[in-house]
Amino acid sequence: MKFKDAFLLLVTGLALPTLAVKAATLEKVTVAQLEQTVAGAQGAPDAEVAQRLVNMQLSERLSTVKLARLKARLPGNKSQEALEALADLSVLLDPPANEIPTDPNPDAAALRQMMVAIVNYVNTTVRQLPNFIADRDTTGFEDRQAEDVQEATAVVSYSYLPLHEVGKSSAIVTYRDRKEVVEAGPVKGRKIGTQMHGLVTAGEFGPILSTVVGDAIKGKITWGRWERSTNSTEAVFKYTVPKDRSHYVVQFCCIADDVTDNLNTHLYSERAGYHGEITFNPDDGAILRITAEAELIPSELVARAGMVVEYGPVDIGGKSFICPSKSVSLLMAHAEHPKLGMRMGVHEGALKTYLNDVAFGQYHQFRGEASILTEDGSGQELTSPGTQPTKTEPVNSASPPTH
Repeated sequence: MKFKDAFLLLVTGLALPTLAVKAATLEKVTVAQLEQTVAGAQGAPDAEVAQRLVNMQLSERLSTVKLARLKARLPGNKSQEALEALADLSVLLDPPANEIPTDPNPDAAALRQMMVAIVNYVNTTVRQLPNFIADRDTTGFEDRQAEDVQEATAVVSYSYLPLHEVGKSSAIVTYRDRKEVVEAGPVKGRKIGTQMHGLVTAGEFGPILSTVVGDAIKGKITWGRWERSTNSTEAVFKYTVPKDRSHYVVQFCCIADDVTDNLNTHLYSERAGYHGEITFNPDDGAILRITAEAELIPSELVARAGMVVEYGPVDIGGKSFICPSKSVSLLMAHAEHPKLGMRMGVHEGALKTYLNDVAFGQYHQFRGEASILTEDGSGQELTSPGTQPTKTEPVNSASPPTH
């Protein structure tokens, strides 16, 4: 199936085995309790702090600003990785109550004005973005439930593993003529570990901004709340998009055609209805954060899928633009086949989690270079829209917006 301007979540390179799964139990904590845990871990070994964090589950969203602050206080890479995964799992939750101002809700006229500002911003942003390239660095996480797998000669037991890093990848994203193209890495000069398979996402630059707003207008948009950021107050709209108006595609590769046959498989691919939030500057409609969560049936193979993109100011060719700074994508699928006699569309057992944390940076304007040769053989270099970046030093995006 092909969907014009769709944004995509896809899990690849997997075939589900027949197994018995035992789910893990995690301690639910608030952001304040997490901050207390980190404060109390000063001087503790890195592995010990990491173990505390992997046994937790946040009940509210940890903002990007607070995440960076807490990571700086942790003793090492293991605990920082555990905190990153913990924060990423919370991105679709509401923020803590102390980050929600009690300002009066806007009236109907103000809401209409905000909506017009968002639409104008999206139309203007998409049209005015220059051709550019940017680095896209992805860290993939997965968990593994305790399981007994029927291998060829015996049943093999695997222990539980919490969400952990399974690979990194780097790529160059090219945005040209309002289209997004991701070229395979590694990025020159970047040391990258294991190349990733598993969860694949697309659309952070191209479709998601205009597609979500376009879908939301055809669906239902309501006022959400105010949110307090570091320097200002942001506005939040909630939206819902029915399946027949959706451009959200969820895919999973690969599933067996029969309960007892792992050789003949097919791709699970569904266009899904979805809901989410649009966080924006109420003064000019500039979008700072978009969430999209698919509306899926819990008993189907893929039980949950969602995506968050955060935006911040970057310098491209000497001008400031608001572009993606970070995205988090999440997909949860059932880890075992349905029992004999059940239809293939019904799945049971614990859910396996796939999560991608993506950072964007090193923005360059995308230009071509040409030379005009004079009669004496000397040349003068000119630049025009084309296929090469400028030779200016790259500029990283500024501090990402808070949730």
